[in-house]
Amino acid sequence: MARETKQDRTVRAILDQTTEHLHELKTMEANTSTKELDVERWAQSFLRNCLGYTSSAGYSIRAQESKGKMRPDLVILQGDKPIFVVEVKKLGFDLNKSDFRSGKVQLSEYLNLIGNVQWGMLTNGVEWKLFDFSQPQYGGIEISNFDLKSDGDVIDVSKKAVEEQCYELLDLHETSFTTKGWPELSREAMAFSPESLSKAILSADVVRYIAKFVKGEFEFKANHEILTDRLYWLLEQGLNDAISGWNEAKAAEIQKYVKAQKRASRKTKKAKREVVTANINEPVAATEVSSTPEPTSDSKAAS
Repeated sequence: MARETKQDRTVRAILDQTTEHLHELKTMEANTSTKELDVERWAQSFLRNCLGYTSSAGYSIRAQESKGKMRPDLVILQGDKPIFVVEVKKLGFDLNKSDFRSGKVQLSEYLNLIGNVQWGMLTNGVEWKLFDFSQPQYGGIEISNFDLKSDGDVIDVSKKAVEEQCYELLDLHETSFTTKGWPELSREAMAFSPESLSKAILSADVVRYIAKFVKGEFEFKANHEILTDRLYWLLEQGLNDAISGWNEAKAAEIQKYVKAQKRASRKTKKAKREVVTANINEPVAATEVSSTPEPTSDSKAAS
């Protein structure tokens, strides 16, 4: 039996509360009269009970007393020190909006106002995003995100689905913050910047791998130079401009494929980890010493 990891223990500890909060969120989504304030109150409870920012762990959550342009919805404090702020939007709000009053812009304004706070979260209840604002020239780097809806774009409250969600939200959990996981996520985000990833995708090794994938899918041997040009064109254009008739349905199809690949990768990693842990815990059998058997009386007589 594989030994339980720290992540496994955290997931086990938050599983019931996460299930309860997903049921509540599902009810809120079905209610057409749900307001942004309802989502804010739910998010505050989710932060405490599912993400671990509890008073017993030394945290407090301060909600704005009245609505105002320069007041963050939630400020999470460790002792008396603000460590991050949360901007809460209504259910269904597009967190990727790029207009001037987008949630990300608001987060930046709040952090500048508070001063000396690096982290900000943006949520509409279903989607959660974590940003690092320590480098102003980048305007806030998205370092982690998760979506509480499953592949079918529904809130799945089955035990297996909730357990998978718990593993996904661990990056935003208090244990990740206290173990310095957020700076590591930030370094990872910088390494995965558009410029860095574009160079990686266009590298000779990756092009060769993509050519093998294309050959397996379409039984077509791709010319590497032509394939490199096509990849560059795709990166330059973007999916929405490169694919004829690109629409929300096609975007959702690609997103579903990406989610499936991520889950498959996560399951593979978990399986490998369990095998490694099992091998480590398996008792080592005593080494049998091979020796030449003593000659029998019959063999002595024969000799």
